[in-house]
Amino acid sequence: MASRRSMRLVCASVAAALSALLLIPSTASSAQAGQLTRETFEFSDPFSGSFDCGTFSAHYVGRDHGVVTTWFDRNGDPVRQQGHLSAVETDTNESSGASVVVRTRLNVHVDFVANLTSITGIRNLSNQPGRGVVIQSVGKLLVQDLAEGPIAVHGPADDIDLGGGFCEALSG
Repeated sequence: MASRRSMRLVCASVAAALSALLLIPSTASSAQAGQLTRETFEFSDPFSGSFDCGTFSAHYVGRDHGVVTTWFDRNGDPVRQQGHLSAVETDTNESSGASVVVRTRLNVHVDFVANLTSITGIRNLSNQPGRGVVIQSVGKLLVQDLAEGPIAVHGPADDIDLGGGFCEALSG
């Protein structure tokens, strides 16, 4: 089971990439699609926070950026959406000062008609000299409800299997 922080990071990444558009109810059908219009926007935002690792506290600070395109049917309802998100953050153990740099580079595809979101790419990845890969969440997630978590996971998934791997990376 994923920790609250790791799922929050996945959800926050998706939410940032998709902005408030995921909250738009889907009323479109494929028959209504016809000629689609599209809107594209870019974003770049700082983020920060803290988390508890049991025996120590940690904090993270970073920046994300990306581009999101949404296609609408003739009624103005969203039909599909595609987002590209990149982020770099530094996580730090507040007791020892140990830190890791975590990189994210992913694609998000939303099918509003099928109520299905696909998140593909590097959700979280961190390497350290002498230790190798210390956080690895890569591959593909399929999600129908962000609050419920993924319905399918393909690839190494520290964010799902280890609660993110953040505390483990910062403790060693």
